[in-house]
Amino acid sequence: MKHKKLFIALIAIFSVIVCLGTFVMIWFWGDSYGDFEDFTEGVEIPGLDENAVPQGIANYNTDIYDAEGKATSERQDYLFISAYMKEGPSRIYVTGARTGFIGYVTIKNEDGSDYSGHCGGIATSCVKGYTTGTLWITSDDTVFCAKRSSDNYGNIAEEVIAKAKLVNGENVINFTASFKANCNASFCFYYDSDSDPTTFSTSNDKFYVGEFYRKGSHETVSTHHVTTKNGAENKAFLYEYSLSTVSEYGLSKLSSENIAEKYQVPKIQYIYSIPAKIQGMARLRDKSANSSSSAGKLVLSESWGLPNSTLHFYDWGKIRSNNSASYGSLVKTTDKDGNEVSAGFEYEGVQTTLGNRYFENPTVYFVDDSSLVREYSIPSMSEGLCATGDRVYVLFESASFKYKNFVRQQIRNIYSFIPRQ
Repeated sequence: MKHKKLFIALIAIFSVIVCLGTFVMIWFWGDSYGDFEDFTEGVEIPGLDENAVPQGIANYNTDIYDAEGKATSERQDYLFISAYMKEGPSRIYVTGARTGFIGYVTIKNEDGSDYSGHCGGIATSCVKGYTTGTLWITSDDTVFCAKRSSDNYGNIAEEVIAKAKLVNGENVINFTASFKANCNASFCFYYDSDSDPTTFSTSNDKFYVGEFYRKGSHETVSTHHVTTKNGAENKAFLYEYSLSTVSEYGLSKLSSENIAEKYQVPKIQYIYSIPAKIQGMARLRDKSANSSSSAGKLVLSESWGLPNSTLHFYDWGKIRSNNSASYGSLVKTTDKDGNEVSAGFEYEGVQTTLGNRYFENPTVYFVDDSSLVREYSIPSMSEGLCATGDRVYVLFESASFKYKNFVRQQIRNIYSFIPRQ
């Protein structure tokens, strides 16, 4: 009897080991990424061996420089990668899309203290030859802004590249302004409406700030929970801003006569109701349309944990066409008598000249399956996106020190693709 019980126990233990081994084999080697065949491997993600966790990515187009620091006749996109560190201040890594790693800068707050935030998104409106560009980093509930520190630099993007080449503590930039984002500000994107990267116009350019929602771990406020006309339950917001060359934020501000100057923060032009678990976005121009058109495409990067990431590819024109509602018609509250009334969108911390809270009623556009073109299933932990022309760059955090021992596939390079119908 004892031998029989021992035999049964050994069989049970062996079965558990086989099941666990099979699970591990399937987890790490049993998946495939057919959609990833459309993607091109680019330069290596910098900072991975320095305990950096990459989050956001932005691009800035300018000259390629030779070994002596002189501009050549060729240009490239310089990729800026925002990353938080295991220890120490957060960084912006710089790598040339063609020439490879340049260096990095560390970041300081407006008061000169080290900035060690999550820096989930990064974007810049800089164009070579124009001094007025802004660099933005989003983290938690705040959008941080940076302008060039002196006339020694053409703009803040040129300053980042120049300082990334320095050592001995000189590779530092400072934030010059910040504002509350009215959301958890997980990612951001700058949309350049001009197909020519050497010119600059703010008339149709846009800046976007979006938030990440996941039930339980990353909740958003209930007023951001919207049922779309298609029946989708979206629980995150994406904000659209217009640009300004004279604002300290690089963005057009609230201009109501009822708002004191110190409360004139960037004005949210439109709101987009988006799905859960979005880590980054890119908006693409429609090459057959002029820059003022609402045509084009939207790509959203969805990921959380170890499952495959998904890139959602939407038709921008369909999002903006008959797929909207006013904020007040979607969000309700109750008055002092218990009656249901339309709610206004409140700007956090902003007061009127009478000391009252400030509300607006912006248009909300719905991003759901009604405008979806297709989806791409790719390896886990896709993060920020940026775009040049119709090509989208995708950043991953799977090879960072926090996750590399658990993921199916460590992605150590930036990948890019051209979305297809």
